[in-house]
Amino acid sequence: MSGPPRWARRAANGCLWFTAATIPLSTTGMQLGVGGLVALSVAAWLSGWGVVRRTPLDTALGLFFGCAALSTLVSGHPLQATAWIKSWTVVSFFVVYWWLDGATGANKFMRTLAAAGGLAALYGIVQHFTGIDWYREMLGRPRRVRPRTPNDPHFAVVGFFRNYLTYAHTMVMPYSAALGLGLRSEGGWWVAALVIVTAILFSTARGAWLAVLAATIVIVSFGRGRPAALVVLALLAVVAITVGQSAALQRGVGSMFALNGDNAGRVAIYGVNLDIIHDHPWFGLGFGRYQPAAAPYYRSAAKADRKSHAHNNFLQIAAEGGLVTVAAFAFLFAAALRLGLDAVHARNPVARTTALGAWGAVIGFLVGGLTQYTFGDSEVVLGIWCVLAVLLRCRPHAA
Repeated sequence: MSGPPRWARRAANGCLWFTAATIPLSTTGMQLGVGGLVALSVAAWLSGWGVVRRTPLDTALGLFFGCAALSTLVSGHPLQATAWIKSWTVVSFFVVYWWLDGATGANKFMRTLAAAGGLAALYGIVQHFTGIDWYREMLGRPRRVRPRTPNDPHFAVVGFFRNYLTYAHTMVMPYSAALGLGLRSEGGWWVAALVIVTAILFSTARGAWLAVLAATIVIVSFGRGRPAALVVLALLAVVAITVGQSAALQRGVGSMFALNGDNAGRVAIYGVNLDIIHDHPWFGLGFGRYQPAAAPYYRSAAKADRKSHAHNNFLQIAAEGGLVTVAAFAFLFAAALRLGLDAVHARNPVARTTALGAWGAVIGFLVGGLTQYTFGDSEVVLGIWCVLAVLLRCRPHAA
């Protein structure tokens, strides 16, 4: 195993940079970046460069996807499980883990992610006030920017994505990256974090608000000290000013945990999926075949305003794959967070602050997944697989 030649390393670094930069900007960009890393990994495997190797999550990933596959087979309708195609996104974890150059490479990845997120957030803030959508207009596509509430003069931010939910949950990752980097007292990253959190508030995706809150609590708790206290005050000021100037945002905050009104449809969806889990507790409807298999349950749920998925990662996976599969899903992320603690407590300050942002991003993903099926959104899940790779590459003596 001689290691990759210089041209391959340079190409991989370019693909890593491109992938990190496009996480808050473009699903297609992410796919191209990951595709380039896949091609380089195939070349590395054929040439014996020693790049393709085991990762710390191999066992947990195998358990999760094995349980999911078993539930599909137990359903008796494997040909209906067309949603399995989305599982290709897990390849991004492997190729990013293989090609990142240790903690230094991981740090560069998160810096790029945070900087691109700051730019996307600036665009989103302007979009909130003006409704611009020049990206789609340039491509001749219909605009996706709409007011989120009647008689509201402002717009819910979608950035370069197709809807406000995808934008908001994707932006939790660059927010966490910037917040973690800011603990090194680098003022530029604090500014980026404040700009990003403003854009997420303007998106009006309340599940993403909870994700940001959870990520902030985790990162600040680990960070401690004067810089952490200052950022808490700055974030509180930004949130107070942003929400205080908008009656629509104030209504969103006030009704966040209500069981009726705007949330009635979501509550009905949760009820449908609890019924599915009750009827199919162990292996669910069959992983990957949710829409055709769940349709009969939705016919008696008039208040359920959407029928495409459960709007909750854990309910969705439990309904599709059963309690066995959702337990494997929980074990996968618990294992990743446990392994990542080694990096969060590393002596190397570069590894520590990089891992802290990644650890917070994973927590944000899990909390945000309580209100949205983000594990089914390629835009979000591609990014979180990359962040998991960053987290584990920051561990001391990571192979």
